[in-house]
Amino acid sequence: MRYFEAHPVTFYKDKNGKTPEILLIDGNRAAGKTTAFSRMFVEDFLKHKEKFLLVYRYANELTNIAESFFKDIKGLFFPDHEMTDRARANGAYIELFLDGDSCGYAVALNTAGKLKHYSHIFSDVEKMLFDEYQLENGAYLVNEIQKFISLHMTVARGQGKVVRFVPVYMLSNSVSIFNPYYDAFEIADKINSKTKMLRGDGFVLLRLTLKEVAAAQEESAFNRAFAGASYLKSATDNSFLNDENYNIEKTSVTGWVPLFCFRYGGELFCCYSKEGRLHVKRGGDPAAVACYGVTQKDRDGNYSFIRSSGYYNRLCWYYQDGNITFADVRSKAAFIKLLFDHG
Repeated sequence: MRYFEAHPVTFYKDKNGKTPEILLIDGNRAAGKTTAFSRMFVEDFLKHKEKFLLVYRYANELTNIAESFFKDIKGLFFPDHEMTDRARANGAYIELFLDGDSCGYAVALNTAGKLKHYSHIFSDVEKMLFDEYQLENGAYLVNEIQKFISLHMTVARGQGKVVRFVPVYMLSNSVSIFNPYYDAFEIADKINSKTKMLRGDGFVLLRLTLKEVAAAQEESAFNRAFAGASYLKSATDNSFLNDENYNIEKTSVTGWVPLFCFRYGGELFCCYSKEGRLHVKRGGDPAAVACYGVTQKDRDGNYSFIRSSGYYNRLCWYYQDGNITFADVRSKAAFIKLLFDHG
């Protein structure tokens, strides 16, 4: 069976033709993303003495980190090598050793503030790995993006430079388009099931689905027993949410309750509710409900910003669960802009 390989994607360029410092790689489960990059990091240390930094979200994930990081790849690729770890600075960070030689470190995002004091320690780090940057439970850190930026600034100093080039490889299963990283890069509304690569300024998003792995998962007796579960679809790929024709339905709104109106490009749309479902179509009565504007140009008079309302989180949950239908493609496109526009 063919698995993902890490080295080829490190040569991708961003939209400006430059080497990106952030490479996000999303895909189906068990595609070998973590194994591939863990192998690459260890091989690069063995060949070139390039040290690395492993990024986790919580400090309690750093316990026995050498074993959890190295166990699988040792059996597959490095049977003659040993990795150990040692807590440093009262557990502020972990130093990793390969065959007794310092090869890198492991840190937690939720201690990013404390790590500022150890920037000199990390001045020999050449690259970073952040696995599972998307979470199934959505329990991200408060101000996670700020902590992530702070950590990179801490690492990308030293060696006589104010800012060093330290690439970050961010791996995840396709969990949800509602995550702080998609939001920060403003890419959630730009992907669908046809998107294989998205190039931004300083970053590249690679979306992969290894069909052999997906087929093997579908043939599993356990997964066949849950063939109708929506989780199995999302564990493979959730981009269908943004597909143009997904959840387009001609629905009569008779008996539905209008929740709010919104304006996009000068055109009015209305969101209706009934029995735990939402439906969006053109038109509506802005005098009867709350009104929102998608872009700054759409927001004037009584039209406000949806993210400051009590509706926003609810709308995200409904959309992620596939519980919103749309009268036509235009209504869906406007609604997606409503969710993801940054003002």
